[in-house]
Amino acid sequence: MPEEKNASIPVTSERIADDRYVGFCDILGFSNRVLLDFDGTLKVYKQFSDTFSSLPVPDVEVTMYSDAILITGTSLGRVACAIQNLWFIALANDLMIRGAIAKGRYWEQRRGHHMLVASDALVRAVKLERSVGIPAVVIADDIEIPDPVWLNRFANGLFLTPILHFRDRNIVNPFNTWWFRSAATRASQLMAESPSYKDKYLWFLALHEAVGKDLELIPHDVLARFIREGILTLKVPRSEAQSG
Repeated sequence: MPEEKNASIPVTSERIADDRYVGFCDILGFSNRVLLDFDGTLKVYKQFSDTFSSLPVPDVEVTMYSDAILITGTSLGRVACAIQNLWFIALANDLMIRGAIAKGRYWEQRRGHHMLVASDALVRAVKLERSVGIPAVVIADDIEIPDPVWLNRFANGLFLTPILHFRDRNIVNPFNTWWFRSAATRASQLMAESPSYKDKYLWFLALHEAVGKDLELIPHDVLARFIREGILTLKVPRSEAQSG
């Protein structure tokens, strides 16, 4: 009987398993807010939805459930841009995010009101997110960052660069022109409210300072290769670029 009942519900859509970039993000502190002020937090939650609707990224799909957000797409840069939008609304509401991006097979099927997902990339992203001890969305080490992504930093500046390299990690850039200055103020306020997480906020403030100083924030070996090949004409890599 259960099989007959399920068979009567048509598959509304099914994605053939393919290689995709899968981002898994956790909104830090969101669960506590839900418990303390459900109605107020629901308004913030709707702002996340409105932001993704008003700032759509082509070829990227976003699924939200409670404090977890799933972002998938075939372009690493576009997935990172969608996560930058997530950072925007999070910082605007005194929240931060932690997460990871992995690449691998992704299958999805929608049947009525139900959605099924099977993805090795999602499994790896969730595991990596759990191991991240800082407020950042990190990119799995086995994902190769194309040269144009790094060169975008020099062509368009840090604020329009979706991916940065800081303290031996490739991460999604949490800043842009509109919310850069206030980000440090918000991080300092959150650190004062939660001194037990001081080290995490200090990491974020160090990243903010590095961006403010306009450091290169790309891997040292990549920068050196660009200079060696004449792609860039910088005299020498700045030593502070990788020290943060």
